[in-house]
Amino acid sequence: MEFLALKNLFWVLPIIILAIGLAARSYHQRKKVISLLTQNSGHCNLKSNASPVRRRILGIALLSSLVFAGISALRPISGFVRTEFKRPSKNLVILFDISKSMTATDTEGISRNDAAKLLLREFINSRPTDRIGLISFAGDTFIETPVTRSRATLLKRVNQIQPGDFLVPGTDITAALEEAQNLLTEEPPPGSAIIVLSDGDNVTGGDPKTVLGQLKKSQVPIIAVAFGRDGEPANVPRTEMFTQSNHNTVKQLSESTNGLFLSASPKEVDSQIAKLNTRVDTIELDGKNIAGELYERPQDIFLWPLSLALFCLMIHILLPLKIKHWHPLTTAVVFLLTLAPSYYGEEVDSYEEALEVAKTEELPVMVIFTGSDWSKLSITFEQEILTHQIFKKWAETKVIWTLIDLPRVGLTDVERRARRSLVEELGVETFPMVVFLDFNKNPMGSLTHDPKGPSSWIERADAILKGEIAEADTAASTDYLPEEIRKSLEDPALTETQRSIRYYNKALELEKAEPELTLKSTDRFKLLLDLYSKAADAAPTLRNDLKFAALHKRGLLHHRKGQSNVPKSEQEIMMMAMQERSDPVKLLKRAKGSFQKALEIYKGAAPLKPADEELSDNLALVYKNISRVQDYLDFLAAFQTATQNTQDALDQENRFVESLKREVNTLTEVNKKAIESAVNSIQNLITKAEAIKDSPTILPEEGLKDYRLAEEDIVLAPSPHRERRLEQAAQHIQDALDHLIDPQQQQQQQPSQGEGEGEPEEGENSESEEPDGEGGRQDNQENPQGDRPEGDEPETGDEGEDEGKGEPDDNDLKRAEKEGGDLRSRLLRKQQQEYLRNGRRIPRSKSH
Repeated sequence: MEFLALKNLFWVLPIIILAIGLAARSYHQRKKVISLLTQNSGHCNLKSNASPVRRRILGIALLSSLVFAGISALRPISGFVRTEFKRPSKNLVILFDISKSMTATDTEGISRNDAAKLLLREFINSRPTDRIGLISFAGDTFIETPVTRSRATLLKRVNQIQPGDFLVPGTDITAALEEAQNLLTEEPPPGSAIIVLSDGDNVTGGDPKTVLGQLKKSQVPIIAVAFGRDGEPANVPRTEMFTQSNHNTVKQLSESTNGLFLSASPKEVDSQIAKLNTRVDTIELDGKNIAGELYERPQDIFLWPLSLALFCLMIHILLPLKIKHWHPLTTAVVFLLTLAPSYYGEEVDSYEEALEVAKTEELPVMVIFTGSDWSKLSITFEQEILTHQIFKKWAETKVIWTLIDLPRVGLTDVERRARRSLVEELGVETFPMVVFLDFNKNPMGSLTHDPKGPSSWIERADAILKGEIAEADTAASTDYLPEEIRKSLEDPALTETQRSIRYYNKALELEKAEPELTLKSTDRFKLLLDLYSKAADAAPTLRNDLKFAALHKRGLLHHRKGQSNVPKSEQEIMMMAMQERSDPVKLLKRAKGSFQKALEIYKGAAPLKPADEELSDNLALVYKNISRVQDYLDFLAAFQTATQNTQDALDQENRFVESLKREVNTLTEVNKKAIESAVNSIQNLITKAEAIKDSPTILPEEGLKDYRLAEEDIVLAPSPHRERRLEQAAQHIQDALDHLIDPQQQQQQQPSQGEGEGEPEEGENSESEEPDGEGGRQDNQENPQGDRPEGDEPETGDEGEDEGKGEPDDNDLKRAEKEGGDLRSRLLRKQQQEYLRNGRRIPRSKSH
């Protein structure tokens, strides 16, 4: 047996010694009193109904309870047990630029390479459960580690890589992205992302549009971090060359895949790590991306001495001293009855059970909504409020409460739908949120996290339970305003005109104080609507001007709310959908609903002041807004239909190709209707796109052009289909689909050899005309890890990780340290020797 809290001895030991001393003093005091009563005769003739045996038992029981309680306070354990804790796990591949330009010292006094390593180390340490792979690249690429959870291996490789490790100069980002895509497998699992650390200078290799389109289709975002001062020349140490960081090159990678772009700053590394983690946390997972993490925890046995302490204490309390027989039952019943009231508040497992218990006990219900694996504030709320002893004691006697957690993983579809339905029913809009209901399910108020601590939170909760709804975090109507403001607005001494003006002015005051909050906060928006509505209702019949002003303001609120939900570009609509965790169609329908409400209110206000120019302008504008949003919705619906019909035609054509290979034929044109549907839907898409081509628009920059190219491809499919040239027909359909899904994919990939490179000189090997890096990677693609020590099996990267079959362990990843030297260095040397042996000259790159 061991003790984990020996530090508590400094107060446990004195208490036990003091108790023994007091017991000894009591014993001697008693002996002294008896001696006085017997006049020091040495023989006691006093009679007592107290049992001396029981007196000793009571004393021993009291001292024993103190000793056992002291042992319990030292937290005894009987060893350690291993526990598996499962957490969400993402697949991340980091591309680290080690071209010589990364040695420039223009990043706040340190080199770009050192700044990148600083950021990378902090990021790796901040993602304890994610699988992370590392690829270094310059003019060529090298897999430092496959995706793994071994932080020691990753950090060691980060320390090893240095600018200039590659013989091939330049920055071949395309090759690095292709390597990362291969490392994530052909079908990247949900929760995958690529992180690029580069200065963007001297980019060589092919055009990355194809691989970017594939990554975007697979929903793999690129998070790009640029190093160096953008556009400012910097000297490359120990050379006469200069390098110029190009942040725009790196930024385009992230923008094309809905990722994140950061300009590195070592002084702000903590805040930038927080931004990186926030973006990575937004990547959606499925139920298979769960990492099991083993850790040891102590096996506590403090409950045994604590139980013995309580047992001894019960003997001391229940054992009578002055009677001959035991009567502990009456005392025990009284004791339990005194404890009973402290247990009438409790935590229950479900919302329905909480309501049933609340009706029985006639207590309020407290429903706590959290997001335990994605909401940082929910985690803070649980740590600072829910687990605090003050909260636990308060909740035991005040409410019946239940916890509704909505993690991103770990719930079945049925459980998730049920909990989301409850979220909508109770109007929960943020996490964490605590909703208070009376036992009849009537809402009493709600609270979120209080940074002042549990005492402040409980004080506000008590106020809500007493009916002071102004203490709640919601203020969706005038009923939630502070009492003095409500009394001012509802003063019975006011005339109807005065009351209407007071409601109107209060709404204007709140709206001008925080104009942005009106659109961002649903509660503030509802409060302003309520104030303007009461201003209109309170206006007397003869004061149409007051009623008109209030109604006009209500309409403007809905109008502005609708405009805030209408995006001005394709990027903006995706960003808004990501922030709102909704799809673009729902956002636009929400905007249309706001516009229609504004139109209805404008129409109701128009007869009150027919000649008002501002209202006429707003009416014309809201009609235009509704028409524009409807055009957007029609375009998105047409795009969805065209994509689906084209995909269906392609699938059916491919099936037809396979059937002919098996000599299964038919006289009818099996796929004719599907191809015709695809043609018609693409033509309809072009019509809808032309309707929204004027800026600002959500139409992609080259969208209309690409849709017309898709039409040209799809109309070519019926002819070869009729002639049974099915592979050619399938290719036409595939080309049309590529134009629809990735509008930039139709552009031909133009390989780049670096600035200043021209025709091969006489006598040069013709292979030098190949795109930079491809020839140099050929052997490495056939055997990605090159030569191995005898007996080693090829590392499979993360093949099979999608199926949950495991991943390389530390022993697999330590092959680089086997006998014969560092495998990484030998592989790099072999890669460079193969490059030169095959006669490939080093591609020319622009002078730094």
